[in-house]
Amino acid sequence: MTNARSLLLTTAAIGICLFLPAGPALPQGDGDVEAKFVAMLKNATLKGTWAPVQQGRLGDERNDRGYRIARVEKGEGGRWTIVSVFSVRDRQLEFPISASVKFAGDTAVLILDDVKAGPGKANWSARILFHDDVYTGRWWETSNKEHGGTIAGTIERSE
Repeated sequence: MTNARSLLLTTAAIGICLFLPAGPALPQGDGDVEAKFVAMLKNATLKGTWAPVQQGRLGDERNDRGYRIARVEKGEGGRWTIVSVFSVRDRQLEFPISASVKFAGDTAVLILDDVKAGPGKANWSARILFHDDVYTGRWWETSNKEHGGTIAGTIERSE
């Protein structure tokens, strides 16, 4: 296929997608969608992989130990609290992290902007997408985008 024909077909496909209805739109703050997001992350462990991103290139994928989440709570002004669980010297500690959550239909996008999220002096930023017990996203040290990476995996819940 010639480049011109390929470009024409791609442009036509994008144009059609822009004008076709995408199904029922769900407004931000839809109670059912938010309730599913809260249920998905209650007593959850995010298990998957991560890979560093340096100089615009994706590094080798690595397995992670998992991230434990006790719960998520919606607060005032559209702010959410993600309560993570960490083990320190045989003790379980809960660590709340303030975030924004936006919804694209039934898909949640967690947004961290310049947040102190854990021990150390660094602040972090991230964009993480959650849908049907799967997550994927990008994280980075706010003051140094070269220190960051991608994450992806599945969400498991314990009773």
